[in-house]
Amino acid sequence: MKRVSLGLVAVFLSACGGPGSMDGTVAGLNLSVKDAIFALIKDANGTTQGMYLVLADKPDLCATVKANRQPKSLTGVVFSMIRYTDTGTVLAPEAGDYTVINMQPPRGGSYAGAFFTHTDANCTPTIAPTAATGSSGLVKLGSMKAEPGGFASGTFDVTFGTSDKVKGHFNASFCDVSTLGNNPNCE
Repeated sequence: MKRVSLGLVAVFLSACGGPGSMDGTVAGLNLSVKDAIFALIKDANGTTQGMYLVLADKPDLCATVKANRQPKSLTGVVFSMIRYTDTGTVLAPEAGDYTVINMQPPRGGSYAGAFFTHTDANCTPTIAPTAATGSSGLVKLGSMKAEPGGFASGTFDVTFGTSDKVKGHFNASFCDVSTLGNNPNCE
């Protein structure tokens, strides 16, 4: 079996764009993406109802979330994606375009909620919800494999608040967070 050097992996990830990027600012803050993860949203019966996608300026997001920890002084963006039939039945996420909205999704279509966050040393949000909430735009989920070792990739073009426009891409790792604790520790 061949050994692969960490340097070679770093070069490969750099060529592929790493975990993601975001161009533009929200409430005057930019995001230098260090990690990106996605997780499925499931109901009480284990049926997939959507997905979360998180890009942040801290590494090891999956391990941090699984350990019920919240990093101090975090900057990140969270997208929640869901699909509906015309009758209102929720469908599992799949590749495609998700329209960013900031209200209850109408029936029939693929929708995304977007939320930008910045916390202080006490894990307290520092941006007003009106400025941090995505008001319009599009998240394009190019591919997704929701299993251990899986990835989700795509792009986003979103307006936060009334005028903060950002664009970027993501190469997120699957994170199985089927059991999460409440009230994560601020660390």
